Parts: sequence; structure tokens; C-alpha cells
Amino acid sequence: MPLTTRINALKEEKMTQIRWQIPVVLMISILVSYFDRMNISFALPMIAKDYGWTVAETGKYGGLLMSVFFVGYGISTIFMSPIGERFGAKKSIIAVVILFSLVTCLQAPVGMMLTLFVAVRVLLGLVSGIHGPMNGVLTERWFPINERSRANSIWFCGIFAAMILAPLVVVPLCEFLGWKMMFVVIGLGGMIITVPLLKFFVYEEPEDHPKISVSEIDYIQKGRIVDTEKETALSLMSTVKVLGRQRIFWLVIAIGIINNMIAFGLVSWMPTFFTEGRKLEFSNLVYATSVPYILSIVGALTWAYLGDKTNKRGFLSSLAFLGSGIMICLAASTSFIPLIIFYFAAMIFFSAAYNANEIAFVQRIVPSERTGTGIGIYLGLSMMLGGGLGPILVGGAVSISGSYSYGIGSLSVLCFGCSFLAFFLGRKLAY
Repeated sequence: MPLTTRINALKEEKMTQIRWQIPVVLMISILVSYFDRMNISFALPMIAKDYGWTVAETGKYGGLLMSVFFVGYGISTIFMSPIGERFGAKKSIIAVVILFSLVTCLQAPVGMMLTLFVAVRVLLGLVSGIHGPMNGVLTERWFPINERSRANSIWFCGIFAAMILAPLVVVPLCEFLGWKMMFVVIGLGGMIITVPLLKFFVYEEPEDHPKISVSEIDYIQKGRIVDTEKETALSLMSTVKVLGRQRIFWLVIAIGIINNMIAFGLVSWMPTFFTEGRKLEFSNLVYATSVPYILSIVGALTWAYLGDKTNKRGFLSSLAFLGSGIMICLAASTSFIPLIIFYFAAMIFFSAAYNANEIAFVQRIVPSERTGTGIGIYLGLSMMLGGGLGPILVGGAVSISGSYSYGIGSLSVLCFGCSFLAFFLGRKLAY
């Protein structure tokens, strides 16, 4: 028997689990990406001090700096995703990591020139936009439908890991090196860590991996056949036309927009809420803003498992949004720091429910041939509108009321609205 035949026979004897290394590496790339985009939230108290901003000005200009990122991000995600898909998901992700790392460094020299600072934040969004859609493309190619919530939730946990680890890294860097040099260290460090991992451990297709077994490839391919009625879309506009006839897709986008308003409104203003609203020492942000997000990873994996096992992702999300709204109300109405951290932790655990399943919703609805474009449309609109409006909503409430409590508390209304929409989604889509 030829050597290659014997090797293939051995590979068929036991199914490998190579596919699970893909979302783990993608998780690290997302972690680095979120370090680069959210570090400004932790630096904002120092930035506001250097600019000499009042509370109202911090709400106005701080909200602007955090929100303009999503304008660039949304535009890029929608219009560049088809190009990224043709270029190749792996190559696109590597290019994105290099670009957003360099742009992060660029924030250091322009930091005290507000107009240029805002422009660079837009640029950071533009070069980051196709990261999520390309991750979704790889997940769709590497996983059967019954494992996608778990696979997506693994790389999505990079967001939560960043929220846990960012205070541990960004706050000390700001204190010892200053907020400008922090941008340089974060930008270069992330690129050095991530690019080699993507190059050597991520493959475009399962068949490209040198160590994967034939039985695992067969398992993946059989599990990807999900809906014979899905149509083929060959361009961005044809995908839009296909999805335009599916109201359920736009319902998912509506929930995604509001969910991102909640998520980015909270993460953008939590550090300032603690330091200015509750007079917490800046150095103590390390525990106050990282501890709540520990439960986010537990929540994402728990809700993803329940979603895959019950096929009731919409109803689970509805219940979780209701819990999130209650926890935000409680956090905004108390001044006892440990209790605030507990309420935020519970809120973040609940909010992970929709995050764990949103990409799976899109993958279920969108034509499989254009997964990247469909996810790009979803993430582009939900991030641009939701991510952009969330910090502005909270910042506007702070600016008008002069109270950080009212700013954070305003997010509870959005949670209750999402709970209703997610319940309706659960009734319309049995998945």
C-alpha cells in the first residue's frame, strides 16, 4: 500500500477536532481589535483633563470620539465585505490586523488636535470593518450548522476577554507612559502577537489544513447543507435584493442595532461613570471595569450552548434582555461600588445571550454563498447605527442632565425594547 494511502487511511480512523482551533485564533484577533478600539474609553478621563473639558464637554466630545469610529466601521463593513470575500477571508483578516494596529499608533501624534483625532478614529473604523464578516465566513466554512453558535461564541468571546483584560493593560500604561504612548504600545503589541497566529494556524477551507482527517472534512461538509431553498447571490446588490424580501433579517438587524447601543453605550462610559460619577480613583478602574466582564465569557458560552441545544435563541434572548434592563436600573441607582460591580456583572451575563447567537441568526437567514456579504450588511448597519448612537445617547443624557447616573440608566429603556423584539423574533424564527 502506498505511503499516502496508508496515511489517509489512518486519518480516516479517528476524526480530528482541528476545526476548533480556528475560532480560538480568531478570538485572539478580535481581542486585539477591541483593545485598539476601546482603549480610548479608559483614556478618556485623562484626555478630558488634558483638554480641560467640563462634564458637559466630556459628554459631548468624548461621545463624539467614541462614536465616529462606528461611522467608518459601518461603511467599511457594508461595502468592503464583498471585496474581502473575493480576496480571501484569511488574507483579509491579516491585512485588517496590520492596518488597524498602525492606525492605532497614529492616534498618539494627533491626540491633542481634536479634528485630526476624530478623523483618525473614523479611519480606524474604516480599516477594521471587514474583520467580523470574514470571521463569520470562516465559521460558516468550518462548522456544521448545529455547532455554529458555539463556534461563533468562541471568537466573539474575544470582545469580552478584551473588556476583562483591557483595564489590566490600558490603565497601567496610561498611568506610567501616558495615554498617547499607550496607543503606540497597544497598536504594535497586538500586531506582533496576532499576525503569526493567523498565518500559521488559520486556513481558508477545511481541505487546506495539512493535519485534518477525512472524516472531519466529511462531517463538516454534511453539516453545512442546511436549506435547499436558499438562493445564490452574486453581488452586494443582489444580496440586498434577496434579503430585502426577508423581513426576519431586518428584525434581526433592528435588535442588533439596539443591542449595540446598549453594549457600546455601557462600555464607552463605564470608566467615566466610575471615576466621575462615583469618584473612584483612576487606578481602581482595573478591578471596577474588568470584574463585571468576567461573567461575559461564562454567559456567552452558556447561552450559545442553550441556543444550540434548544433552538429557542429568540426566546432566550428576550428573557436575557429583560434581566439586563433590571440590572442597569439597579446599578444606576446605587452608590456602593461593590454592589454596582455586581449589578453590572449580572447585566453583562444576561446581555451575552444575544451576542452568542446573533451571527448564527444571520448565517441561518443569509444565502450560504454570500455569508460574508450578509454578515457585512448586518454588522455594518448594527455597528454603525448602534455602536455610533450608543455612546452619543449616554453622552447626550449626561450633557443634558449633568448626571452620569441618568446617562447609564437611559440604557435600561433600550433593554426592555429589545426584550419585546427578541420575543417576536422567537415566534417568527424557530431557531
